Amino acid sequence: MSLPFFITILIILIYIVLFMKKELSFTSNSIQFMVLSIISTNYITIMTNKLEWMKASEDVTQFISLLINRECILPLVGVIMVNGYLNYEKRKDKVICFLSLLFFISVLDILHVHFHSLSYPEWSLLNTVMVNGIYLAFCIWMGKGLYYLQSKGERRHGQNI
Repeated sequence: MSLPFFITILIILIYIVLFMKKELSFTSNSIQFMVLSIISTNYITIMTNKLEWMKASEDVTQFISLLINRECILPLVGVIMVNGYLNYEKRKDKVICFLSLLFFISVLDILHVHFHSLSYPEWSLLNTVMVNGIYLAFCIWMGKGLYYLQSKGERRHGQNI
């Protein structure tokens, strides 16, 4: 049940990323996606295998849904966060974007617990919400750095990174 749900969420997020207004170039968005994918994959690997604070399901379809979430959905949410943050002018709109995406990621974690693809023997959902907030803040920081490099390159040479 969880695999079709997370595949559907992935397809919807792909459409959102494709059709939203983006301040970052394709290359900057690709770099953002790759780095966030590596970070989220390492996070879940460290938490489940090394520290054993989370326990991933041994069912293949449940584990695949967890991998789709960590390797595709979370980086896409990071790309949406950065482009949304760069598009909005008012601080209120930026905070609403941050809080809505934090809520979205937290609901995905709750659904993983509901579908039994992830359990928290020595970890709480509140800790996960805090880690997700730090993740989104890192997305903003990295996106602002990429935007700075992109605008610096456009001013100097008239081309993007």
